[in-house]
Amino acid sequence: MQGVTTAIVAFIFVCIIFPHIIKNRPQYYAAVAVVLLSILVDAGGFMVSVNEKAALRVVAYVFCAILQVIAIVLLLLSAGGLRARELGKEFARAYEVMRRGEDEREVIIPIHGQHPAGHPQQPVQPPQPGVAPMPAPPPGMPQVVVISPPPPPQPPPQP
Repeated sequence: MQGVTTAIVAFIFVCIIFPHIIKNRPQYYAAVAVVLLSILVDAGGFMVSVNEKAALRVVAYVFCAILQVIAIVLLLLSAGGLRARELGKEFARAYEVMRRGEDEREVIIPIHGQHPAGHPQQPVQPPQPGVAPMPAPPPGMPQVVVISPPPPPQPPPQP
């Protein structure tokens, strides 16, 4: 556990040397306070373990681990300029990408005549005769869909 604390303290000193790294100062100062509290809890746990009270040492060890995780998250937030909710959204998006193995969210467009699950059935207009389909885009380019209004109705033929 002391190695993790050492790495966190080293990053704190790097941030003191290069202050432009920190984007959110309150989170940075909270991380410093949490690291100092972690050091004090570790020292208290070590003092108690000398007297053969191993259960209290284990509690101090777990509490130090929780404080170190909090400090790492706070330093990540302060250096990245993020809020906790934004970080949570980023983690959720990263999890979704790792789960599916892609870089983008999947967009499902129903084929003509099919309806997405859970959506009410609505009639689908068949393609109009005489309207040429758009050519396929070159590879690597997004597909562009142009929706134009239907042509005006033609007057009936005169006899």
